Amino acid sequence: MKKLLLVIVVVLFLMTFVQPIAQIESNADEQTYDTVVLRGSADSLDWGSNNNPLTYDEENKYWASAPITLEGGKTVEFKYVYDGNWMPGANLTFTPPQDGDYIFTFYPDEERRVDVQLADTSSGSLTLNLTVPKNTPGWVVPTLASNLNSFDYKVSPLTKVAEGIYEIEVRGEAGDRLEYVYSLGGESYKEVIDAPREATFTEDNQVYNDKVSEWENIPVAHQVTHNFNHTPYTPDKHDEPKVTVTVEHYGPIDEGAVYFTTDGSSPEGKRGDAENGKVTGLKVVETTSNKEGLYTSTLEGTIPKQKNNTRVKYKIDVWNSGSEGSQFADNNSLSSDEATEFAYYVEDYQSPEWAKESIIYQVFVDRFRDGEESNNTSTDPSLPEDERLKGWMGGDLQGVIEKLDYIESLGVNTLWVSPIYEGPYSHGYHATDFMNVDPRFGSNELMKELVDRAHERNMKVVYDLVPNHVSNKHDFFQDAVEKGESSQYYDWFTFLKWPDQYETFYDVKELPELNNDNPETREYMLETVVPFWMDEIGVDGFRLDYAKGPSYSFWVDFRHAVKQNDPDAFIFGEVWDSLEKITSYTGKLDGAIDFETQTAIYEAMINGGSMNDFGASLDRIFSTYHDEFIPATFLDSHDVPRFIYEAEGNTNTLKNAASLQFTLPGAPIIYYGDEVGLSQSGDHNLVDEWKDRYYREMMPWDQDEQDLDVKAHYQKLIEVRKENKALTEGELKIVHSTEDLLIYERAAGQQKVVVIVNQGDEKQSVELLDIYNQRTPNTVMFEPLLEDKPVIKGKKGNLAIESPAQSVEVYKVKGKLYN
Repeated sequence: MKKLLLVIVVVLFLMTFVQPIAQIESNADEQTYDTVVLRGSADSLDWGSNNNPLTYDEENKYWASAPITLEGGKTVEFKYVYDGNWMPGANLTFTPPQDGDYIFTFYPDEERRVDVQLADTSSGSLTLNLTVPKNTPGWVVPTLASNLNSFDYKVSPLTKVAEGIYEIEVRGEAGDRLEYVYSLGGESYKEVIDAPREATFTEDNQVYNDKVSEWENIPVAHQVTHNFNHTPYTPDKHDEPKVTVTVEHYGPIDEGAVYFTTDGSSPEGKRGDAENGKVTGLKVVETTSNKEGLYTSTLEGTIPKQKNNTRVKYKIDVWNSGSEGSQFADNNSLSSDEATEFAYYVEDYQSPEWAKESIIYQVFVDRFRDGEESNNTSTDPSLPEDERLKGWMGGDLQGVIEKLDYIESLGVNTLWVSPIYEGPYSHGYHATDFMNVDPRFGSNELMKELVDRAHERNMKVVYDLVPNHVSNKHDFFQDAVEKGESSQYYDWFTFLKWPDQYETFYDVKELPELNNDNPETREYMLETVVPFWMDEIGVDGFRLDYAKGPSYSFWVDFRHAVKQNDPDAFIFGEVWDSLEKITSYTGKLDGAIDFETQTAIYEAMINGGSMNDFGASLDRIFSTYHDEFIPATFLDSHDVPRFIYEAEGNTNTLKNAASLQFTLPGAPIIYYGDEVGLSQSGDHNLVDEWKDRYYREMMPWDQDEQDLDVKAHYQKLIEVRKENKALTEGELKIVHSTEDLLIYERAAGQQKVVVIVNQGDEKQSVELLDIYNQRTPNTVMFEPLLEDKPVIKGKKGNLAIESPAQSVEVYKVKGKLYN
């Protein structure tokens, strides 16, 4: 391994709500795992391969990667996979301070530690020696924004070497030039300078002595944090939400204010004076300090109660009454027009009743059925199937319409239609027109016909809305690229350096992100796009792609727009993140895709995890969700490998997993083809691109290619869920668990359903009355719901059930069974 040059080590604090970290038996003299692999969001990484393995260092007892190229200033989300198991909890993040090759280090006994260091792989370097003005606060650390970190003003701090003097070493190829600007941790605090400075990388590390004469602004505090800390989190008309702000500071902070609006506009104000909206004060309620002289103050205040269906938007600043200026939460802006906008929706927070009972069938249109061959203008039957799967396969809306009877026969009551916008790709997520169906899928009229015909069958339809980004071929983006700031769409996007550098979805240049905090962009999405799909097409709600992209303020406006149109509409988001992040959308959305439960089921069923851990995970997950927040559970999707493929074709494992999914809280999603055992024709681990082609294969319509036993199992699960309110309304309670056995119940009113999971290799005799500690004689009976078996009756105070190996059995309780 080459010599490491430490530029910056970023240490992230553990998030409050994360999956319990696996218990690791760490032995200082032994290698803990056989394999550790790095996966992540950067171009040099990916989420589905083992292309970035780590090597174990016997001497230091850690795992280290080979040098991996990262782009400076672009935050990377990543996780380690050890012995085939994903590291639990939220994704880790790291923002490289400069372009370069980085080495990731994994510590088995500190698996959430972020240790990413710049490798010494460049031919040149330079050292910047900086002298700051005398009015620079001693507690502020200067930072370097450069062409090697997309001019990010936060990620590259200098090191203090003497009073008023700081230093940083930067790596690069000899002869290349560095363009750079100094700041005090943000663009608002950059040096007063006409143009970026320049320096050249050399093999002998040339030193440049710089001096800043003046900063544009001086920070008021070290950090101002609110993070939506208002109580209650889902206020109604009776509540006066309490707002809590935490300030880390060195100089005095004694005042604060909340500027709020209730008409949908953005609040503005500074130092207690509201320029738009109203103001309420914050008072310091506690201040502590540490030995380094850093103070931490807590400020609190209340926002007056508002009537239901009100959008409350607010901004927060703090200041020292004896000086000038103020600083805003959470982005530490010095002006309200650039400050973070917080928001909440006032209502009696409820989700649609039909959504709580929904059983969702996800149709990926291009891969479902080819109903109209004349629109197959982009298919190429001459290509090998493996290549065809990268492009258009011919599935269309006509094909979905023709198979509505099939979908209905399964018993599902909700249809999720994948994006069918005009765009270059068959998956539909690269929209070039939000209000026109791509001719290769059909037409707007055909989509409306699909919705109408589904409604005739008492089925709801939710559509896959993509509000976060567009295709770079979209007319709005092309206009902004061509005309620059003179384009009416320039501010609809965030250009870092026009025209080539702009904010994108996960660094995909083809997907520029929409600036939904721009009023005109938000108005277009909420007053033009949303009404089109709801009113003209008639959908009953939206699955929201990459919901964590747009701001919370956007989602408050989105909820208001949708619910004013149809209070019964169902809106649920894709929030691929920690449980804490998912539940933060409570009060804004009706629910979210339940990645946490999918991970728990996968670990239990595919990786053979213990039932003790599985039960603990389920208890943690479902006790965290708000009663009105609907988790949409799933086994696989268009973005992850087919569950049955990961189960190595074992249909019993798939059926067991489906039994869990349908007996747990939430709205279960069936990804098309799961119900007939559709797997993958290729191994996604063996290809470097288009891995998801194997997750999106054509639906088999020939019954000889379908697993009818699996289909019958799904139909039975749907029937059982519909007939037992305990499975849609009941609370989840973990009754008993061992390494191999888990018993949980769902109870609503007088109805109770008990699920017995035996993941062991031997059958077990389960004495239910002992487990329930019910000693008195009774007439409790257990009625099997998934199989045609006799009712099991208690005899002489005993109720024993034989639980087969590798099984999930579901029983309806008749009689009284107490905990």
